[in-house]
Amino acid sequence: MASAAETRNVLITGSSSGIGRAAAERFAARGWRVFASMRRPVAGVPLLARAAEKGWKVSTPALDVTRDDSVAAAVGAILRETDGRLDALVNNAGYYAWGPLEETSPDELRAQLETNVIGVHRVTRAVLPAMRARRAGTVVTVGSISGRVVVPIAGPYHASKWALEGMIEAWRLELAPFGVRVALVEPGPFATALHTNEQFAAASRADGPYAGLVAAYRRQSAGLARAQDLTPVIDAIERAATAADPRLRWPVGPTSFSARLRPFVPDRLYEWIMRLAFRPRLLPDGEKRRAAAEVEIGADPRRTDPSLRL
Repeated sequence: MASAAETRNVLITGSSSGIGRAAAERFAARGWRVFASMRRPVAGVPLLARAAEKGWKVSTPALDVTRDDSVAAAVGAILRETDGRLDALVNNAGYYAWGPLEETSPDELRAQLETNVIGVHRVTRAVLPAMRARRAGTVVTVGSISGRVVVPIAGPYHASKWALEGMIEAWRLELAPFGVRVALVEPGPFATALHTNEQFAAASRADGPYAGLVAAYRRQSAGLARAQDLTPVIDAIERAATAADPRLRWPVGPTSFSARLRPFVPDRLYEWIMRLAFRPRLLPDGEKRRAAAEVEIGADPRRTDPSLRL
């Protein structure tokens, strides 16, 4: 058993489910002290129960990445508990906003960036003084291959993940002189709550100008294979957090090859592929009415209407 001084500490945001929870369990099983933060700690009860059963060192502090006071309070309490030692930060909190950009309001786009980009900035800034003081630590951010490739109708989410690409690379260059390592894990599509909790542009209508393109997106999304096993992405997070000299980008999982190939594909060829894959077709009136009803009750037509088609 490692002594308190030898125990490694990690803060993980967005740990109530999916990648965040799986990462918390992996680090805890490796002997780390895990601060598995989340907006509502009650959602962490199952994780705490498993930790108690396994003898893991896990706590679930309340942390809302969109609030300065919440981040300051959570990080301050963690650093007091660890005597200023934080070996790794895993920025995982985020959500998926989508819809035609013209029909996405500035407030909707701002909220997406506030969580997925500013939230990462806010939490990372809070932990950096302690890491710089020790000249040690690793910041791992969970990005997405959506920060390397683009499809129509997912513009809000793409905007946030492309912004992360630039911010994390700049931070890697800025923090290297202080002994702080920075890495970006870029998962492909995995079966997590990201898409069950996604937010669609409120102003988008089933009879709007983008209806055909939205239907094409729904068709492509519904047919996309999402990996059930999170092991590859958790492996990448652990390796990035523990490597002596981690590389910057870690594309992993389904379709991650697209992130590697995209720089070599001419823009016009890529656009032709996208136009072919997402060619819009106007929906019949009956399907329009059905889609409109589903939007009205807040359902996700990709799960309730298999007839949506190109």
